[in-house]
Amino acid sequence: METAERGITVCVTGAGGFVASWLVKLLLSTGRYTVRGTVRHLGDGKNAHLKTLEDAEERLQLVKADMLDYGSVASAVAGCQGVFHVASPVPSGKSSNPEEDVIAPAVTGTLNVLKACYEAKAKRVVVVSSVAAVFNNPDWPKGEAFTEDSWSDGEYCRKNEVLQ
Repeated sequence: METAERGITVCVTGAGGFVASWLVKLLLSTGRYTVRGTVRHLGDGKNAHLKTLEDAEERLQLVKADMLDYGSVASAVAGCQGVFHVASPVPSGKSSNPEEDVIAPAVTGTLNVLKACYEAKAKRVVVVSSVAAVFNNPDWPKGEAFTEDSWSDGEYCRKNEVLQ
């Protein structure tokens, strides 16, 4: 959906988060993008700063979306040419079951976003991750660069309660 006045429409998941907020600001500042930002709760005060960004009134739409609900994700992504998937579950305290509280919802949410992008025929998708996905592997050779083949050792993380 590209028009002269609205530009390219992109979706930023987790728009109220730290990294995503800066991404929304950057996208709006270019003047090329209309941003549809997903948030968990539209009335949450933590999202108020987004509405004060330059050009937000004209080119930022906040939508409620639950990354675990495919329908709400598909609705948020519909009509977007690009999607930046930044949202990720963040427990408020120590988790007694990080695989259930963090990893499983992150995987499900990412799969929902990717499926929605495929169905919506989005041209580009960027999935943002964390250094935690690659950094926790004591067997990784020192000095060797991390690549798409680098992953944290799941058993090491469980044993050392890295995610808790």
